[in-house]
Amino acid sequence: MTFGLVLASWLLWGGVGSMVAPKFKLRHSNFPQIYYGVVVAFPLCLAGLRFSRFLLGILPGEITGMLSILAFALVLSFFISLPLGALFVFNAQIENGNVTRVYLLESLGAAVAGLIVYLLLVPYFSNWQGMALVGLLSSLAIFFTFGGKKNTLLFLFVVLLLIAFSLFDLPSQKIYWKPFRLLESKDSPYGKLQVIKTEEQVTLYSNSLQVYSYPDLAAAEESVHFALLQNPKAHQTLLIGGGTGGSLRQALKYPRVEVDYVEIDPDIIRLSAQFLPQEEQNILTNERVHIFYMDGRAFLNTVPKRYDVIILNLPEPATAQINRFYTKEFFLKVKEKLRENGVFSFRVPSAENYISPELQQFLGSLYFTLKKVFPNVQVVPGDTNVFVASASPLSIQYEDLSQKIEEFGLKNSYVSSELLFDRLNPLRINRWLENVQSAEKNLNQDLHPLSYFFNSVLWSTQFKGAETKILTFFSKLHSFWLLDLPLLLFVILLFFFWLKRSKESFFLIPLAVMGFTTIITEIIILIWFQTFFGYVYGRISLLLTTFMFGLFVGALWSLKRKKMNFPQMMAIQSGFIILLFILNLSLRVPLPKFFLFAFLFLLGFLGGDLFIVSNHLFLKEKKNYGLGYGLDLTGSFLGALVSSSILIPLVGLLPLLRYLLLLNSFCLLFLVMKPKNT
Repeated sequence: MTFGLVLASWLLWGGVGSMVAPKFKLRHSNFPQIYYGVVVAFPLCLAGLRFSRFLLGILPGEITGMLSILAFALVLSFFISLPLGALFVFNAQIENGNVTRVYLLESLGAAVAGLIVYLLLVPYFSNWQGMALVGLLSSLAIFFTFGGKKNTLLFLFVVLLLIAFSLFDLPSQKIYWKPFRLLESKDSPYGKLQVIKTEEQVTLYSNSLQVYSYPDLAAAEESVHFALLQNPKAHQTLLIGGGTGGSLRQALKYPRVEVDYVEIDPDIIRLSAQFLPQEEQNILTNERVHIFYMDGRAFLNTVPKRYDVIILNLPEPATAQINRFYTKEFFLKVKEKLRENGVFSFRVPSAENYISPELQQFLGSLYFTLKKVFPNVQVVPGDTNVFVASASPLSIQYEDLSQKIEEFGLKNSYVSSELLFDRLNPLRINRWLENVQSAEKNLNQDLHPLSYFFNSVLWSTQFKGAETKILTFFSKLHSFWLLDLPLLLFVILLFFFWLKRSKESFFLIPLAVMGFTTIITEIIILIWFQTFFGYVYGRISLLLTTFMFGLFVGALWSLKRKKMNFPQMMAIQSGFIILLFILNLSLRVPLPKFFLFAFLFLLGFLGGDLFIVSNHLFLKEKKNYGLGYGLDLTGSFLGALVSSSILIPLVGLLPLLRYLLLLNSFCLLFLVMKPKNT
């Protein structure tokens, strides 16, 4: 959701900059100052983002509300994206209206930059170091392109600023984490890792989500024992995430247990080995522990063996990335990899006594999804709810668990006979079940990821303002109001423009529809990609590069036409419909990676082709170099805003694709019905 809001803000200001730029006249001699201004704005905005927690009054590592995220995204994007949007027009003006040349170079530059990010910046540099390197390369390009001794001092100032900025990365993080102590920071292909120390406790964060704290005996015991006590003689156990926080030590208390521990990021193990006590480091090399550096879901898809116990020890589904471990499809795969009496378990934060409507909605989505797959589901209530599921009977009765604890001589502090008596009180368990079972029976699915939205609604209750009301309002809406009504309004708008018979509208409306369609389709593919192939953090740039390269090739292809005409626009619009139809059918089955990259390339190809043809026809009628580009970005802004935050979690990927299919079909009908006299 955050990615969508930031992307939407970027696209909005780029579109605004492009549309307002024709009102201003710019001399060629002023170009270097504007470009250097953008380069300087980049690090300043990143610094503003890092220290934004002081303005918001939140603790380090605390997730803020969605409205605050949107506000900061809009403000920070303004200083970079707005001038870049305007520069598109200014460049077209000095090229004597050659929008095509500017568009070609921009899309090619974006594609090349994406490869640089994927191959160089993400693997080898921190975010701030990568920004400084991009800024230095851009400054050199500006200096040698425009020349002029009068800009030498400005060039040197920008270079020194970027060098200082890259060196300030770690000190600025230490300021961010005060009053806690930052021990280490590492940017890996899977996210930003930070090790924090508070008195005697060491905590590891990944992208501001807590991976584990050590020592946190309560969390370590809870994550393991409620599952293993169902079958204390279990042999093969799979632990997905969180083993370095003490869970592995707890699992090895059972004499027959061997643990396959899956951790996607090797740097989590390296940092843990560096900062955890020696006795905990020794656990990682224990002969009964086998570590696999893979995405947990990808591991389940490939491992041939079956397990007695599978424990999911990841954070709650606060993001679409984590949400994929809490879906019906994932639970089905878990069930497939369990032996006949196998047990599956996970834990999520909850409340000790009061279950609010927002918490009820969130917990209900997890409970009903799990219940759809496993006939037997038990939940241990508390500040953290522990879900235990199996195809065989389960028991969380106090007498049964305490007897097994004594029988196996488990020296536990929290999952112990003394403390379980109150926690496993039947009245308490039944009250929890009554509360959650009265919630709406929403299922969390790969192609309809609801739970991360419900988690956002729950999180929003911690902030003052209208955020909870807004998110709750949308969560209660029927799909008619989210999809059907906007589509009807779009058809009415098309009919209005058809009656008006403005020739320009037949050239420009497809551009806005194209921007809206391509950005939503890209986000859908990103979510689908990470669902089935693992973490997408390091691959976003490669996926988007494929699209941008498609834009470049599509625009280049368009130039080879001897003549550009309106029937070509209709043919390209038909291509979008065919492509969306194919994707709508294909998302129902597992796809090879190559298909997704090929699809993004073709999507970009059609987008680049349409942009050149429609702009060529429009500019023959009116010399406004920024309007077509601005409408493209404005359509993309709307698509990014509504899809990631509202439509994808509440409607689902397939209904949203069908909506795009109808939207583009009506756009094609609009073009076909174009009056002959326009």
